[in-house]
Amino acid sequence: MRQLIYIILVITLLASFGCAVNPVTGQQDLVLMSEQDEIALGRKSHQQVLQQYGVYDDPELQSYVQKVGERLAANSHRNNLIYRFTVLDSKEVNAFALPGGYIYITRGLMSYLNSEAELAAVVGHEIGHVTARHSVRQYSAAQLANIGATLGAILIPGMNSAGNQLVQIFGTALLRGYGREHELEADQLGAEYLARTDYNPQAMLDVIRVLKNQELFETQAARAEGREPNIYHGLFSTHPDSDARLQEVIAHADKYRNTPSNFIGREIYMDKMNGLVFGDSPEQGIVRGRNFYHEKLGFAMQMPHGWNIMNHPDRLAISAPNGVALMQLGMEDINERISPREFMETRLGLQHLTNDAPLNIHGSDAHTGLAPVNTSDGKRTWRFTVIYFNNQAYILVGVAKDPGGTAEFDSYFLETAQSFHAITSNERILAKPLRLKTIEVGSDTTFAALAQSSPLETYSEEKLRLLNGMFPNGEPQAGMLLKVVE
Repeated sequence: MRQLIYIILVITLLASFGCAVNPVTGQQDLVLMSEQDEIALGRKSHQQVLQQYGVYDDPELQSYVQKVGERLAANSHRNNLIYRFTVLDSKEVNAFALPGGYIYITRGLMSYLNSEAELAAVVGHEIGHVTARHSVRQYSAAQLANIGATLGAILIPGMNSAGNQLVQIFGTALLRGYGREHELEADQLGAEYLARTDYNPQAMLDVIRVLKNQELFETQAARAEGREPNIYHGLFSTHPDSDARLQEVIAHADKYRNTPSNFIGREIYMDKMNGLVFGDSPEQGIVRGRNFYHEKLGFAMQMPHGWNIMNHPDRLAISAPNGVALMQLGMEDINERISPREFMETRLGLQHLTNDAPLNIHGSDAHTGLAPVNTSDGKRTWRFTVIYFNNQAYILVGVAKDPGGTAEFDSYFLETAQSFHAITSNERILAKPLRLKTIEVGSDTTFAALAQSSPLETYSEEKLRLLNGMFPNGEPQAGMLLKVVE
């Protein structure tokens, strides 16, 4: 009887949501979230995104992207929503959408686009995710998997371990199975919205080529540098020029074209790129070679030779070649008049410090020590160093990939911590960001020549080709507008 009551409750839960009509297909979808709940979730998550990434400080560019997005959204299947398009202050090559019409594109991705039509393709793709309610459908699939696990545990005694794992595996496979289909559907919808807004839907293929070339370069560079690649989330495993199904869904959008217009908007877009911050933002600090400069926070430091530096909005991640050791620098407010060692014990919860000692790092009070930390793959010994500077606690942690290998890298961890210092007047000059500049090239301009005078420290020729959609071996033509870095 008790099992029957639980089954009735589960069925009632499903029935309370029932089937909703998909705005795109017109078919019934089983979803466990109303449109109002979807919008509320997007509104709440929007604040978290802004806090994590920050908004790129260029009102004119923000307005431009908003207007392009609004024109596309007006021709979408959910034009009743109020869409918000935001350029994020991140060098990552990325774009994504939250439920309810919150859409984001990074300045990093925008720097590699070369026309308004390509921008519209990216934005249209993300609008497609919203109109098809992909996030809601994924959420519902996950909830159904959880409900299935609960129901299985009720009907099958002992199904709390192996049986539950099977249900979780099924749920994970279900979600991953959506990936290819959702991305392809978003491309199809984006191409349709391009056509309805008088852009050539082939711009969708153009931007996917740009992103695929970026992925190929990033994979090669990461392999050479012994790190994990940072790849845009929406790409397929094949190149768009050889993906027949992708080309078919894009070509299908031609029937929605209201006019024969093929608006590209290259000159307009290139003008908007003039002065765009490229690479690290001054808000997050600037990496130059093995040095890190943060003018606003007023400090600088140096990393070990050959280590990779990943500058995230909320932390600095430093990894040895092939990831055999890692460091991370974070920051927290100091709210109490306690010593750096007391901070480690009370704020970081490190109760078993060994080999610890107070430090004076270029006039700043600090403390360092080793402490065991439980991780998913066992207990490891970490090196912690807390540095007090301008009423902030800078926390540098280091650990080796090998559970017993911290001693091998401990000197690197300590040397990095001891390099922390107040930024000098000469270093403030180096803390300025790189920016894009558009130029009109002459008849003898080559990427090799441009690379020789470029401030880009690595892969300068390849990056210039990527920035201008001519990777891997294209060359500019006389009179062409190009993006360079200065």
